[in-house]
Amino acid sequence: AAVRGPLSEPGAAVEVAGLRQDEAGEVAVLELRGRLRAGCRYVLQLGFQGRLEEDLDGLFLTRYTDRGQSSMLIASQMEPTYARRVYPCFDEPAMKATFNIRIIHDPSYVALSNMPAIDVCEVKDENGSLWTVTTFNTSLKMSTYLTAFVICDFDYVTRTERGNEIRIWARKEAIKNGYVDYALNITGPIFSFLEDILNVSYPLPKTDLVALPDFGAGGMENWGLMIFQEASLINLPSDEFTSRKAMIALIVSHELGHQACEWFGNLVTMNWWNDLWLNEGLASYFEYLGATFVEPKLSLDKIFYAHVLQPVLREDSEIARSLSESEDKIKGSFSLMSLFDNITYSKGASITWMLSGFLTEKLFIRALTSYLKEFSFSNANQDDLWMHIQMVVDAQDEVQLPAPVKQIMDSWTCQNGFPVLTLNLTSGTIRQEQFFNKNNRKSTDSYNNTWIIPISWMRNGSSQPLTWLDKSSKMFPEMQVSESDYDWILLNVNLSGYYRVNYDQLNLKRLAHLLENDPKAIPAVSRFQLIDDVFAL
Repeated sequence: AAVRGPLSEPGAAVEVAGLRQDEAGEVAVLELRGRLRAGCRYVLQLGFQGRLEEDLDGLFLTRYTDRGQSSMLIASQMEPTYARRVYPCFDEPAMKATFNIRIIHDPSYVALSNMPAIDVCEVKDENGSLWTVTTFNTSLKMSTYLTAFVICDFDYVTRTERGNEIRIWARKEAIKNGYVDYALNITGPIFSFLEDILNVSYPLPKTDLVALPDFGAGGMENWGLMIFQEASLINLPSDEFTSRKAMIALIVSHELGHQACEWFGNLVTMNWWNDLWLNEGLASYFEYLGATFVEPKLSLDKIFYAHVLQPVLREDSEIARSLSESEDKIKGSFSLMSLFDNITYSKGASITWMLSGFLTEKLFIRALTSYLKEFSFSNANQDDLWMHIQMVVDAQDEVQLPAPVKQIMDSWTCQNGFPVLTLNLTSGTIRQEQFFNKNNRKSTDSYNNTWIIPISWMRNGSSQPLTWLDKSSKMFPEMQVSESDYDWILLNVNLSGYYRVNYDQLNLKRLAHLLENDPKAIPAVSRFQLIDDVFAL
């Protein structure tokens, strides 16, 4: 190891006394014989040798078959903390940098990275063997976990969207047979949709999507070089409108929600992994908007409830962690990999859906645009997002909230689980408490199991103004019903809120009678919700 500098003094250097490795902390510690001067620039040079494994993490090798021939490729997966396996770095999401990448590889392969190649040349080593050197343009400022490399013998298909070259790389057989054409055809329109809705331009000149025969995740949003499981991009041309098309649209839209949105994760990155939901939850929310835009017939916004919201409600009642954990807890007892779960992805998306609902999509998008522009190429935490939403709310009078945005949203992100509301039709009283199933124990957190809850509701088929429950129990005179069997109340219409509802027997009987005579008297999602809540309770 060597330290050169300060750079303002030619030939200056600081002697390295020693280098030791802390394997538990996954850090290398350099001990210097002199002091570094604050405000000066230095260059640290390190020799480094890594291992090429086949475990799908870090820089890995994978084997596959293409047109009956055995082949292999090299690819990377740096998230969350595998970049340190591949090259020496400050492997923290908040420590962003630009990267100059050069890959030396076999001439029969192509090398890909985050940025376009600016030079490809051939060199001979000391044994006379010929190698190709691919040099890439300097990257934008980004986190280490987003750097990416692929060295492969793939073909690609391409199109241009608003000056941005989009290429999808896959096995030659898959390209020849048109298996990735559908993914290519929807990627550009989703890009444009997300750019337009968020009013933030995609900052890179190219986007590569690579379909690997073997990959540990459905997709990874490396900036400019997204990597997918092959199954996430492959669609047979003979297929009609199928669930596979829906899956491809959702996965591509999710990764573009990071990507063109670099937006959630790449352009604006969480300060630390405890706010991972800011990356994944927001991208999961936008994946349904983007996918619905390109495939409106699939009604993917409705599929959201069945495939995202309801499953995570069942799971969230059994997992004792909040959406946003304290940074100290994540650095200590938590495994970072345990954060990549349905709480982060699906609860994050569901809370975002609820937030967009009570703000209105117009105000929500306006706040996101402001947030993205202020923190471009930087880092943020959830309080920064709440601040920008509060600014937008304060600048208008159409939407009135019962409390500051931070107070409302912290009750959902900093607290375990979710509430169940119990409605008494006779008194019009709604009571909230934390939902528990028989397998989990009661929480003892500082929020005293109370949420600030937006309640969308319907009476006798007519939608009513949004109301709020901001205490453990509250009376709503407008929800008192008459003795008529046709006077009924429905809460949480279309599952707009992240909670369950427990009705008294009177309301359940009236709803059952209503649906027996007219199954379409209440929305389809609410019918599904009624059944699910009854069985859960």
